[in-house]
Amino acid sequence: MDFQSHIESRLQHATKILGLSILAREILRIMAMVDCKHELAEELRKTDVYDRPGVLSWKTLAEQIPSDQTDLQPMEKAVLTLANWGILQIVGRAITDPAPPGPVALRLTYPGRVCIGLAPAFGIHQQSQTPKQTPWRIFHGASKERLIQKCTHLHGPQAGNFLHADKGGDMELDRLCGLISMHLCTQGFAIVDGFTASNETNYHHLHKMLQRTSLANAPRYLLLPEPVHIRPSALAAMAQLEWVEPAPHMRRARVVLDHSISNEIMNNKLGQEERDICGVPDSDIAQPIRYNTKWSDLVLNDNVQFQLRQAMLHAKFRMNVLSKQNNKKYGYRLLLSGLPGTGKSMTAEALANALDRPLVKLDLSSVLSKWLGETEKLIGQIFDTAEAAGAVLVLDEAEALLRQRNSGPGGGGGLSTGVAYMLTRFDSYNGVLVATTNRIEDLDEAFFRRFDDYAILPIPDRPTRKQMWQKMLGDESSAVDFDLLARNFAISGGLIKGASIRAKAWTTGLEKQLSTPFVLASLARELEKNNRSQTEAFTPEHRDSVEGILEGDLDIINSL
Repeated sequence: MDFQSHIESRLQHATKILGLSILAREILRIMAMVDCKHELAEELRKTDVYDRPGVLSWKTLAEQIPSDQTDLQPMEKAVLTLANWGILQIVGRAITDPAPPGPVALRLTYPGRVCIGLAPAFGIHQQSQTPKQTPWRIFHGASKERLIQKCTHLHGPQAGNFLHADKGGDMELDRLCGLISMHLCTQGFAIVDGFTASNETNYHHLHKMLQRTSLANAPRYLLLPEPVHIRPSALAAMAQLEWVEPAPHMRRARVVLDHSISNEIMNNKLGQEERDICGVPDSDIAQPIRYNTKWSDLVLNDNVQFQLRQAMLHAKFRMNVLSKQNNKKYGYRLLLSGLPGTGKSMTAEALANALDRPLVKLDLSSVLSKWLGETEKLIGQIFDTAEAAGAVLVLDEAEALLRQRNSGPGGGGGLSTGVAYMLTRFDSYNGVLVATTNRIEDLDEAFFRRFDDYAILPIPDRPTRKQMWQKMLGDESSAVDFDLLARNFAISGGLIKGASIRAKAWTTGLEKQLSTPFVLASLARELEKNNRSQTEAFTPEHRDSVEGILEGDLDIINSL
């Protein structure tokens, strides 16, 4: 390919990906000739009495491209579009420009040279299909690493090559827009780190950037810690806002946002949920966390499985269908009751995963305070975080927070302020709430009536216990008598899991085959830990082996 063909190809590519007009492309072609000292350049320099190399006066350009209209508006629009992208510099228009000799003129910038092929650029992105106009996407969250990681998932390792939106004036803005155009033409997307410019003073800088680069046929991303200062600009530029869930230890400052802007953005369908357009308030005591627990991970009998799937369908209908039909937000509240280890917390995680939502846990120890009003404040903070994140809120050991009215100090009547506040938040909560308890009789009737579904997770039956043992002990358990374990021990899934992990740890460390005696010995430790007698695990056929393992008898252990 000769250099002229190379220029033509790159001009065509830049025109498509930046959404330029035909007139803008012609202006770029003329500027390329001027920059390359083409014959046309020499002719044009003769008309410039100041003999400025690489510079084309506005008057000369207007004479070179005749306009079909009586004014220069089409050409002015094309030139300003190129200037917005940072491809051309209009010398002598802004107050901050140096005072060059002669009239207003145009010259290619460094990004402009790269975009149209006058400077080498490795890895030119070529689209395999017709490009479509793409709006800006604004990713915001507490962790810049998580935002960059999301871009990496979308575009691979090249996403690490991003731009910094430093605070500055018009010259800095021109430079940033030029680099954005260069990244779009060379790698097919542009990522701008706006963390250093994300404040009330510098958001105008980002606003102008969004305006100047709003029309392009390639992805553009702006990374911010929070959306509070950019939401009006995003609305004007038709940009899409999206909150990226932070890691559990990350924080984000609390802000108050204008409801009218939120409603307008949501009505224009620029953001999917409130968390995308508003972000999530910070909390020192609760963070939204994603869990990978699936319904298939729950080993329950068929009746309980069916009941929980019905609960999931109920939750999806209230949150996704009913809310749209009535244009009103609906919450969903599920109460899970059962002995410790029956899978209540795991069920909540599976529900959150099925609904494609993060999970927030309300830990009782983190909200109880001796100071007046502090408990209510902390509870409210967790509810706010969960609701804003669209998360499933889990109240473990709910009887401690939702206790009966007559269970106050000294047995006297009256509702404590914390319980009264919880009752209020129950009524107003618009998310998914899962409460777990093993003392259903301690729950106040006012709370019980407010749950949309109630499920009891019992001690698993014999077939279910056998399935649990097989799943948790894995493929290397051919020497284990699963029928004996399922028949003799009516225990919860939590005890089965603990005994299975301990048995595999022992046999791995001793380099022994996983067998029934090791599992029974491990189960004996698990029973003892839960205030039950070890002798339950001393079955007649394996008693000597189990006792030998527990007492550290090497002769018996080596014989297994």
